[in-house]
Amino acid sequence: MIRIGMIGISEGNGHPYSFSAIFNGYDDESMKQSEWSNIYAYLRAKEKVDFGICGAKVTHIWTQNINESIKIAKATKIENVVEKYEDMIDYVDAVIIARDDWQCHREIASIFLEADKYVFIDKPLSLNMNDVLCFETYLKRAKLMSCSAIRYSPELDIIKRDINEFGKIKLIRGTTIKSWEKYGIHMLEGIFSVCPFTFRNIRRNICSHDSFTIETAEGFVVEIDCLGDKSPLTMRIEFYSDTSYFRADCMDSFVAFKRTLQNFIFMIENSIQPIETNQTVELMRILSEGMKRCGL
Repeated sequence: MIRIGMIGISEGNGHPYSFSAIFNGYDDESMKQSEWSNIYAYLRAKEKVDFGICGAKVTHIWTQNINESIKIAKATKIENVVEKYEDMIDYVDAVIIARDDWQCHREIASIFLEADKYVFIDKPLSLNMNDVLCFETYLKRAKLMSCSAIRYSPELDIIKRDINEFGKIKLIRGTTIKSWEKYGIHMLEGIFSVCPFTFRNIRRNICSHDSFTIETAEGFVVEIDCLGDKSPLTMRIEFYSDTSYFRADCMDSFVAFKRTLQNFIFMIENSIQPIETNQTVELMRILSEGMKRCGL
């Protein structure tokens, strides 16, 4: 049994609940009371057989708030709540850092990576390229994995299958919510999973939300719009070629999350990195360059 520790929580990110439930199943009443109604809705829509990843279980949890840790543990059947994340290090084989405030990722992950544990870091890995360079060694050694689950979105399966017959790409457009810092990675990861490109330049478009145009060596343009906190949920990626059009509304969170976690377990069991390291590093570079255009 692969024993997994769940670490952290951040505002607006319910991944500790959803990830843990995918591994362990969930307690209906406790999950209903969690205030994550969207997560409860898509978990409840699944059959019992849909839960669980063979040979793995979340056994420990730590968050910044012990009361929140207890709530997550009760909702997702986690047996052990710890007061410091270091307390789980001798009892787990791997950890999932399920918080998207990237500034803390290196500090937390380093303790486990140096102890030869496997680590999954929630998106984005880091927008500090010095941190990314430190992580690169562990990515190459298949000790560390980090991505947006949109990489494994089932809504992208068809275009991945048919990309060689799709025609010459002219434009790829990604539209999502929140900010470039938080959600730009969703669009980039999904695009790269279908059509990885060679980054040339990025410019910020002048408008009321985070909007960027990316120039590629392949000659097509990538446009990404992050519409802010008040916009209705959207995870849309559109592909335009000289002969075809394809739209993916990447809204099946459960399947995308489960595929992501299955790939993490695959990495642990086989010591094979499921994502090319240069892609992960390049995605962080594009995000970082975009932040610079914002003056950050």
